Amino acid sequence: MSGKSSLLVQFSDALGDLADGARALLAEVRTAEGHRLTGVLWAPNAVVVSEQGLPEASGFDVTIGSQSVKARLQGRDPGTNVAVLALEGEIMQALPQPAIARVGSLAVVLGMGGNGVAARLAVVRSVGGAWESQSGGTIDQRITLDAPFGPNDEGGLVLSADGGVLGVAARGSHGQSLVIPASTVGKAVAALLAEGSVARGWLGVSLRPVALPEVLKPEASQKVGLMVMEVSADSPAAKADILAGDILLTAGGVPATRFGKISRQLGSASVGKTIAITLARGGAIVTCEATITARPS
Repeated sequence: MSGKSSLLVQFSDALGDLADGARALLAEVRTAEGHRLTGVLWAPNAVVVSEQGLPEASGFDVTIGSQSVKARLQGRDPGTNVAVLALEGEIMQALPQPAIARVGSLAVVLGMGGNGVAARLAVVRSVGGAWESQSGGTIDQRITLDAPFGPNDEGGLVLSADGGVLGVAARGSHGQSLVIPASTVGKAVAALLAEGSVARGWLGVSLRPVALPEVLKPEASQKVGLMVMEVSADSPAAKADILAGDILLTAGGVPATRFGKISRQLGSASVGKTIAITLARGGAIVTCEATITARPS
């Protein structure tokens, strides 16, 4: 029994050490309006927070350990759920090396609660390949954890059992507990610090799902298309002569059954590319090409 007890104590102490070591990286972010959220010191002059959890605010108060500094919004990227706050002063603390996510391995989710650092132990439930968010961002891996996230976990630091950085916690659709990988966060931070934004492709249409009549189905399995409700002036769609009332059937060879399938083709790499589009117009099938441009600010 003493051996088993000793192992449990060692395990418990190791988890406590991880939490203690992360205190110098976890940021409590507050707005003048009273909002409070968790951030991660990603660079000496930059704190990463969850974009989907970040309210509109003119300025922020950031506390990391015993240090408090003012910060301003540097930029936000809905595609990767990363927003960067630029600190008025630098806080020197090195981020641990990235970790490799493995199914079944332990992960520690660290956030800032009402009493300081809050920890949650989880298991890596699944690890998939790169995927596209509904906002058009490319996420390097789809990492899910088995433990549900609370409000304090959103934007928090996710560590592997050896203290490496798996990424940043994000609450996904249908209650999924996601990890935005460190590699994805790093690329978004670099772009936001340099440019203030991350370029995303833009077609320039407003779309609504509609049922397709039998004669317009590109294939028997496609029962839905996307009707063009509005076309922005001087947009790629306008230049391709796409009109309001057209029904989008395919774009870039992908069936236009859901808006997400279209937006996922409009990531950073799509800017400047030309995609083939198939439309239904007045009962006839029409094809055209659109050259994707960067989404206007």
